[in-house]
Amino acid sequence: MQRPADVLLFSCLIVSSLSTVHAQESPTTVSRVRDLKTLVVATDAKSDSLILVPPATSVSVNLKSEKKPAGADAVDLPNWLTKQAALNGLQSTDLRPWHIVVTYDQFDEDGDNVHSGVYEEYWAGAKKYKRIYKSDNLNQTDYATDKGLFRHGDQQWPDRAQLQVRAEVIAPFSYADTLQGFHGRNVERTFSGYKLQCVLIERDSGISDPTQYCFEPDSPILRYNRGWGWFQTVYNRIVPFQGA
Repeated sequence: MQRPADVLLFSCLIVSSLSTVHAQESPTTVSRVRDLKTLVVATDAKSDSLILVPPATSVSVNLKSEKKPAGADAVDLPNWLTKQAALNGLQSTDLRPWHIVVTYDQFDEDGDNVHSGVYEEYWAGAKKYKRIYKSDNLNQTDYATDKGLFRHGDQQWPDRAQLQVRAEVIAPFSYADTLQGFHGRNVERTFSGYKLQCVLIERDSGISDPTQYCFEPDSPILRYNRGWGWFQTVYNRIVPFQGA
C-alpha cells in the first residue's frame, strides 16, 4: 500500500496564564531536555547532528490472524495510555490554565506550501476554553462555557490536517486511545544509530509499520509518533511545563 504525500510542519509556544506561579523543575530534568538530539522525518540529513526517521512510504498487511502470547515486552495498554497522556501534551485536567500558539505549514506531494496558519488555544477547564484557527482556508473561534459551545466566523469544522495540528501537540495519544482490540509491546528502535524506546500498538493480524510512540531511553519524553493514516510526528526543542 503506497502513501499519499502530505506534510505538516509546525512550531509552538506554550505559556502558563498564571505567570506568578511557576513549577520548579530539577536541574537534571532541564539539562536533559536541552541535550536532546534533533529528529527529522527525511531520507537525507543536511547536518550530521540530525537523527533521520525514514518517511513512511508504504506498508504491508498480514491478513492471517496470529494470536501471540503475552510476553515480557507486553504493555498494559489502557493504563499505559492514561499515564503517558498525563506526562506528554496538555490533556491532564489538573493543569493550571495555559495558552498555546502553534504555527503550521502544509505541503503537498510536490513540496509546495498549499496551506499555512496559526492555531491558538486558551484553556482553563473542560468547559472553559477558546480555540482559534487563522489560516488561508479557515478563520474561526470556538468558545466553550457551562452553557455550551459557541462558534464565531467560519461555521465548518476544521479539516483533518487542521485537527491534527492540535492533536499532535495537545493530545498526542488521543488517536491511540480510540483503538479497540489492540495490544501493546515494548521494542527498541534505532534511527541513524540513535536508540529510542518504543511501544508498538498492534492487532493480531500484523501491519509492517503500526501505530507507535517512541521515547528517550529511561525517560517519559516523547520523541516520535507514528499515528493515524500516514502521519509521522517528531518532537524537538522540548521543555518542561508546570513541573511535568
